[in-house]
Amino acid sequence: MKVSSAHKSGEPLAAFLRARRDRVRPEHHRLAPGPQRQVPGLRRDEVAFLAGISTDYYVRLEQGRERRPSPAVVKGLGRALLLDAAAERYLRELSATEAAGDGEAGYAPGMEADRLDAVHQLLDSMTVPALLVNRWLDIVDSNALGDLLHEGLEPRDNYARMVFLAPGAQEFFTDWPELARCMVAALRAQAGSEAGSARLAQLLPELLAHSEVFKATWGEHHLYEKAIDHKQFQHPRAGSLALDQHVLELPGSEGHRIWAFHPADDATSKALLRLTTLRPLRRAG
Repeated sequence: MKVSSAHKSGEPLAAFLRARRDRVRPEHHRLAPGPQRQVPGLRRDEVAFLAGISTDYYVRLEQGRERRPSPAVVKGLGRALLLDAAAERYLRELSATEAAGDGEAGYAPGMEADRLDAVHQLLDSMTVPALLVNRWLDIVDSNALGDLLHEGLEPRDNYARMVFLAPGAQEFFTDWPELARCMVAALRAQAGSEAGSARLAQLLPELLAHSEVFKATWGEHHLYEKAIDHKQFQHPRAGSLALDQHVLELPGSEGHRIWAFHPADDATSKALLRLTTLRPLRRAG
């Protein structure tokens, strides 16, 4: 299955602009809404006016005929579309990718072997569940507790695949609807400048084909980046777990991050300790 045209060269930028324009109302900029508006959000000419560019140029951006807005134009579009810091950074990355002619990029380089080995040792030294995740949410490595934390869920090679495709995921992740929205937005935000990569082209068709929730949410172009979050799991053997998730950036690692899950209460600490004494469940396959 081919990836949709929304992910061809030029289209990630155009699709993002269209989606975000629909979410901004005229009154957000103190513009008169007018009696006969035909669009839910701003008109193209209004975005152009607010961004300080010509309407024709903005139309070309939305149609994918212009793919290399300057930093000043990106800044203006950020103001016009009311983008937060994460969304404006994402827009800059999309623009930089197109300017570099990188729309058909392959896999980004992985972490070097010696760095990967050092991170593996770091994970093993941690006393809480921890995963090493790349920009496409592939689970590159984990410590023993990180593996035990998600036992019973398959597939377990990619966090998005696990959330959307694993049988039992909606029971395991207590607040699955909210997690699902965050997972889609995190994948879009973290893919960033690799929006045209071969890995994303491989991952997206599967998720779009097999999850209606993913398909609907991916089209909303939300972005999600958080350094700390709270998670509730219903583990098959440990029971209810309350965890604070910490996202640790690894500079110079091509977008890899460590996800560490710290127990949020004494009951969770004791449950995780009990879990380490049990024989691991046998993984499928």
